[in-house]
This record gives sequence, C-alpha cells and structure tokens, in this order.
Amino acid sequence: MSVRRIITGAAAAALLLLATPGSAFAAESSTIGEVDVADGQVSFVVTLDGIPADASIDTGNASASLEGQALNPDVQSLSDASDVTQTALLVMDTSDSMAGDKLTAAKDAARQFVSAVPSEVEIGLVTFANVAELQVAPTTNRVNLLDTIDGLTTAPQTVLYDAVALAADELSSADVGSALLLSDGADRGSSATLAEATKAAKQSDARFDVVSFGDSTEQVAALTDIAGATEGTVYQAADTDQLIEAFDQAANTLSNRFLITADLPDGYTQTSGTLSATIPVDGVPLTDEAQVVLGDTGGDGSNNVPTPSLAPEPGPIANVADNLIWVAIGALFVALLILVYVAISAGTDPERGRGGGVRRRLSIYTLGGKAPVKEQETTVLGDTKVARSAVEFAGRVVAHRDFESTLGAKLESAAVPLKPAEWLLIHVGIMLGAGLVAFLLTNGRILMTLVALVLGLVLPWTYLSYKAGKRRKDFMAALPDTLQLMAGSLSAGYSMPQAIDTVVREGKPPISTEFNRALVETRLGVDLEDALDGIAQRMQSVDFEWVVMAIRIQREVGGNLAEVLTTVSATLRERERLRRQVQVLSAEGRLSAWILGLLPVVFALYLVLVRPEYLQPLITTAFGWLLLGTGVVLLTVGGLWLRKVVKVEV
Repeated sequence: MSVRRIITGAAAAALLLLATPGSAFAAESSTIGEVDVADGQVSFVVTLDGIPADASIDTGNASASLEGQALNPDVQSLSDASDVTQTALLVMDTSDSMAGDKLTAAKDAARQFVSAVPSEVEIGLVTFANVAELQVAPTTNRVNLLDTIDGLTTAPQTVLYDAVALAADELSSADVGSALLLSDGADRGSSATLAEATKAAKQSDARFDVVSFGDSTEQVAALTDIAGATEGTVYQAADTDQLIEAFDQAANTLSNRFLITADLPDGYTQTSGTLSATIPVDGVPLTDEAQVVLGDTGGDGSNNVPTPSLAPEPGPIANVADNLIWVAIGALFVALLILVYVAISAGTDPERGRGGGVRRRLSIYTLGGKAPVKEQETTVLGDTKVARSAVEFAGRVVAHRDFESTLGAKLESAAVPLKPAEWLLIHVGIMLGAGLVAFLLTNGRILMTLVALVLGLVLPWTYLSYKAGKRRKDFMAALPDTLQLMAGSLSAGYSMPQAIDTVVREGKPPISTEFNRALVETRLGVDLEDALDGIAQRMQSVDFEWVVMAIRIQREVGGNLAEVLTTVSATLRERERLRRQVQVLSAEGRLSAWILGLLPVVFALYLVLVRPEYLQPLITTAFGWLLLGTGVVLLTVGGLWLRKVVKVEV
C-alpha cells in the first residue's frame, strides 16, 4: 500500500469521526465536588456527565466510602434538596466572530438549555465582547432571561478571561454553582490573564463546563485549562447541530446532580482521606474518588473545620502576576541594601586613605598637636551620615552628567534653597514613592504604576518651571517702579550702590532679594555691572539687560543716568501695558489650546482609572500602537501650532 493511500485513508477516518454526532462529547462519568464536613457528617455533590436522557440511575444502590471505610449514604437529587439552591450561569460569546448564523444557533441552543434545566435552578446570563457584563442576575424567572437572549447583538473584541472572572465572582456566593461557557475564539482585550481567570474559577467552588465553537489551538487550550481547574467538561462543537447537542448535554448534567450525606465512621480520627462514591447507571457503576481534608475530628466523629479544601492552593511562585507585589517589595529591599552600602562606603573618612598616615605623623607638629578636623556639611535631608552620603552620591551623578549647572540655574531662578544634588534626591524619591503607592493601591496594575512614575517624574520639574516663571513675571511687573525709585535716588544725590541699597530696603521680593544679592557680590569684589548682569541672566530679562547696558555706557562715557532710567522705566511700563492687553485679547485662544491639549490626556487617565479595558486594544494590538503614535504626533503638532498662534512678542 502506498504512502498516499495511507494518508488519504487516515484523513477520511478523521473526517468520519468528526462528523459523528456526539463524538466530541464526554463519555459517561461521575465527579465529586462541593465537599463539606460538619457535625460529624460529610456531604458532597456527585455530578453524572454524559448520561443519556432515558438512562436508568439507580440511587438506591449507591455506595460511598472514606479511606476504605464504608459509609451509609443518603442520596437525593439536588433538585429535591430544599435547603440547597442551584445556580447556573450562561456565559456567552457575543463578539463579532459570532455574528450571523453562529449567534442565531447560540440563541437557539441557549433557549433550549433554559427550557431543559429544572425549574428550581436559578439561571443567569453573562455576555462578553469588548466588555464582560452580567445581563441577567440568577433567577428562576425564565421570561426576562429568554427575552434578553433574543435581543443579543455582537460587538468587537473577546474579553473571555474577564467574563470567566465575572462569572466566578457571581457564583462564589452560591450554594452549588455551575457555568456553561460558550466561545468561538481566543481571548482579545481582557484585563485579566488566563491564570487569573482560572484561579478565580477554581476559588469560586463552581463547575465550569465549556463549549468550544471553534478550532483555534489557543482557544481550545485556554478553555481546557478553565474546565480542568473546576472538574468541568469540554464540549467541542464543530457545527450548529453539535452546539445544540452540547447545550442539551450540559442541561442534562444539571438534572443529574445528587447530594450525598453520610455519617463519619465511629472513632474516625484522620484529618484527610480518600472519598469515593459509586452510582449505578443502566447497571454500570460510575465511580469517582477525591482527596479531601477533614480537619481535626477530635476522635468522636465531630469536625471542627466546617469547609475542608479539596486541593492545596498554588504555591507562592505559581503565578508571577499574582506575586508581583512580592517582586516589588524584594526590589525595594535590594535598593535599601544598596543605599546602605553606598552610605557606608561613601561615609568612610577620606583622611584614612593613602595620605592619612602622613597627615597623622605631621599632626604632632601643629599648634594643637591634632590633625585638622573637616567641618561636616549640613543638608536639607538631615545631618546624618546616610543623608550626607546620599547627597554626595547624587552630587557625583549630576556632575558626571554635566547637569549641575543647568539644574543649579533653574533652582536659582525659582529661588528654591536646594543644591542640585539635594533636588535630584528629592525628585527621584517623589517619583519612586508615587510609583510604589500606585502599585500598592491598584493591586499591582502595571499601567497605573507607569502612569504614577511618569507623573512623579514630570510634576516636580513642572512645579520648578512654574515657580521660576512666576518669579520672573513678578520681577518684570515690579521693574518699572524699581527703576523709577533708582532714578529718584540718583537725582537726590545718591550713588549707584546707595540707590541699590534703597531698593533692597524698600522693595519686595523678588526685586529686593535679587538686588540684595547683587549688592553683596559688589562688596565681595565683583563689578557692579557684572553683579547686575547676573540678575538679568537669572531672571532671563532682556529689559533689564538694557538697563545694565545703560549703566555701563554711563560709567564709561558719562551722562545723566537718572534721566536714562526714567525714560527706560516709562518704556517698560508702556510695554507691560501692551503685554497685558495682548494677553487679554489672546485669552480665548490660550484657553482653547489648554482645553484641546489636556482633554485627551485627562480623559485617557479617567479611562485608566474607571474602565481600563477600553484602552486595552491601544497597547495590545499593532493597529492600536499606530493610532496611539499618530494621536500623540497630531496632538503635539496642534499644541505647538496653537502656542505659536497665540504667542505675540511685545
């Protein structure tokens, strides 16, 4: 036989298996779940899967055992248990891939499921497309549920994992819960991960049966993980007929759930054991076993742990996303160790270095017989060795990056009494502190942490720029009156230093502080023109540069300086009037620029806080990144254009 015939025959056999009704569904089996131990009794639920509707279930011959010791079980249908409420959720995919015949078939299957489920079972509806939403809360009223199913429509995206987490949260408070999940595609756009959704489903103690209405490898693997974590069944539906058949079997499974209650064996003292249950179906016994934790029975059959666990919780490294907070805490601890190491190494006395021995030997020849003591420099962060070492380290950083002069000029312009190294430490601390607070408050959401880090990086520098700009504005507003005061002092016979001293005594900051600094510099040997030119550089004032130029010319060639200052004062006062008039006339344009520039940013931050799933496609798809980049470029160009339009030089 040729290889081609073998391949053709195998393909035909595979197609025959796929075309056989029910071939994709589970065989007859039983599953133990919902185990509870209290008051010397053990109760649990046995679910029979894949049982035909006309099968004969012999509950009278059911048996159970615990760690090999026979129990005397009391078996009743879960629908007949008056003190137990069953809750079922339909979790349906309404993404665009379900549009058309698929959605119609899903609606028909859902309606048939609702009619087949026992009337005592409360049924709810969860849909998911671009958002997971509880359409109908669990209820025994079928009319509203059926009307909602008939009105379902499709939308983009497939937030499958978010829907599983939502259903798990809804079922966590149910006595006995189950969910039937229908999906035809892999997850797209969920804020939750597969591991988070699977963990939520398992912790809800509900059973998740899934119907895979597609053949995507990623989709089938994800649905299998969700069903496997909850002892659920995976139904593979290749067409609409198999879809309806899968919903029928899921409804039949809800009808074949039994509550078994039995007394614990006398004198049973073990804290865990193997629980086994057998129910004959058509004469064939269906058996399942489960490892259960019973707690401390006290030796008399009583139990002090009312709700035992069926399985151990995952270890601390089972899910990196769930333990990201420990990663952050560990990183913070490492950073503190590095800081302590830097403090200790940087705080070491430099006199003990290579020249320390020579200095100690020469110290006996000094007047005091002791080596000179270096005065410790104080910082705004404190006088401790750690604070000084941190400031010294930051100082080396800014000096190495040639950033010290720029940052120092900015601090001087804003009148912030900090050194560049001290500001750098405070700035980095604010940024890291904001990121850590956001990380802890948002339970480890990376996007919010990054936003907080960016804000912590931008806001201090924005504050510094704002304060410097406000100080320059106040300086320019007071400059005409200051020049008028200087002109009056010179006319009264005062010298230029005496006129400046009058400004210092009678003026207000920032005029008084800047002129006082210039006056102090002149007393230390700096030329008066150079000291005044330093004021113009710090205030970035072209107008005051003209004043300094006039003073230079007067000192070199002579003239009436008081008259010159009076003329310059009048000119500056008129320019200030025109500048304010321009600001009034351009206020509407500037306000429009602020609104149009900040509206996208503020709205994006609002969505990040309230509905982050809406922004998920922007950072999870290539097209989203393209749109995001295009929007940033257009927003930047528009902002610069508006700024150029409303900015008028006077």
